[in-house]
Amino acid sequence: MRRITAILGLGLVGFVIGFIGFLALDALKEVLIQIYPTLLNVEGYLLSAIVAGVVGSIVTVVAVVVWSYSSKHY
Repeated sequence: MRRITAILGLGLVGFVIGFIGFLALDALKEVLIQIYPTLLNVEGYLLSAIVAGVVGSIVTVVAVVVWSYSSKHY
């Protein structure tokens, strides 16, 4: 039962982070374009996919690392 709760909890956290990320996507794109002007040549939907992929991978790695360190079994 604890495993199912952990998986559902991680899924809920991922959903909330993805939802907030979607709302903040336009601001993130503008910041990235200011930092890397060469991104102006990239299509908007592709830039959105890149940002979503990078943020998703970072959040996933952080969640798994936190989960692994919080485990009582070594």
